[in-house]
Amino acid sequence: MTLSSRFNNQFKNSSLNIALVGAGQMGQGIVSQISKQENMHLVFIVDRNEKKLEEAVSRYKNKKGLSPSTSQDISTVDFSDVDVVVEATGSPIAGAIVAEHVLKNGVDLILLNVETEATIGKELKRLSEENNCIVTVGYGDEPTTAIELYNFAEETSFEVISIGKGKNNPFDRYAKPSDLVSEAMQKRMNPKMLTSFVDGTKTMVEMTALANSIGFSVDKEGMHGPKSQPKDLNKIFIPKEDGGILSNKGIVDFAFGIAPGVFTVIYSEDEYVNYEMEYLKMGEGPYWSLYRPYHLTSLETPRTIMDLAINKEPILNANFWNVYVAAYAKRNLKVGDKLDSIGGECYFGVALNTSEGKPWIPVGIAENATVTSPVNKGEPIPIENVEIEQNAIYNFWKDQEKKLA
Repeated sequence: MTLSSRFNNQFKNSSLNIALVGAGQMGQGIVSQISKQENMHLVFIVDRNEKKLEEAVSRYKNKKGLSPSTSQDISTVDFSDVDVVVEATGSPIAGAIVAEHVLKNGVDLILLNVETEATIGKELKRLSEENNCIVTVGYGDEPTTAIELYNFAEETSFEVISIGKGKNNPFDRYAKPSDLVSEAMQKRMNPKMLTSFVDGTKTMVEMTALANSIGFSVDKEGMHGPKSQPKDLNKIFIPKEDGGILSNKGIVDFAFGIAPGVFTVIYSEDEYVNYEMEYLKMGEGPYWSLYRPYHLTSLETPRTIMDLAINKEPILNANFWNVYVAAYAKRNLKVGDKLDSIGGECYFGVALNTSEGKPWIPVGIAENATVTSPVNKGEPIPIENVEIEQNAIYNFWKDQEKKLA
């Protein structure tokens, strides 16, 4: 049976009740797709923006004839009638607040908010296990799309050398939302969200979440990010001694020229396997590329919900803590400056291995921090150079750091 048929068979006499937090670009897509599923019911939508709430309710009602309850505050949600919550705010702080409410109530949580996962993923996993529920990043974003290739490779006895995603936006570390307003409007995006793509922070966050799920690392500060075509991935993302760019195996990275796809480079030393792979038109070994040319972001959320309901296990969460995303200054930061959010004008993110032990502030806890000592443009922001806001995500991060020490 297919996943869909198994799900519909299990819920043929009932429905799975879903709450959505975040009715922005991703949230509206989720509303559209859930409204087409007979045995899924969107019972609650939460967003601080009243206009977005109205748009989401109208979208759902027009397609399903039912009106979800709404709120501007997650603390008002009655979880007694909710089976799973989908978090799609894109804000690390909001994600931590939502996660705390949801997981402490023993309700399964699907994160489209990879920023939160990449900052406090280990602590979220601990909290979910304590409360007999599940937290997972949802299908549709590059980390979970890539992990499907990883699982396939592992299940077919290949060694995974590297794994990653394509990058399609122009790469500008110092991009500002004020410079991208027109493009953001054309794409119906929040300018800060677009900026987080352009300045590379989003890529760093996504690959960090992937690395911490499968136990991989980055090969260098900020990853390599070469230009490539799909056919050349298995010539580039391989060890240097075999003509590639990698100093190590088990690496996450990204490439320009293959977006919106994801990839993994696999290896086998087995002579017969090499013969058969060449016979199957996969090319000459011992390295081959597995490539998926698309990911459908929030539109894949119903599949995540079905998978969670049937298989009762996470798709992607933090099993390791190998990589984090450090904040680097976009401009000269002076004493008294208050840092804005990811995709803002103050900092961009760079993926680093935690084993390096550098004391830079993670992007996920940088928002609203106050600069106490100057930081030059282009330099990492030392954690001792800022006063961090005491909020939900900082508290989670602090507890996580204590347990990791």
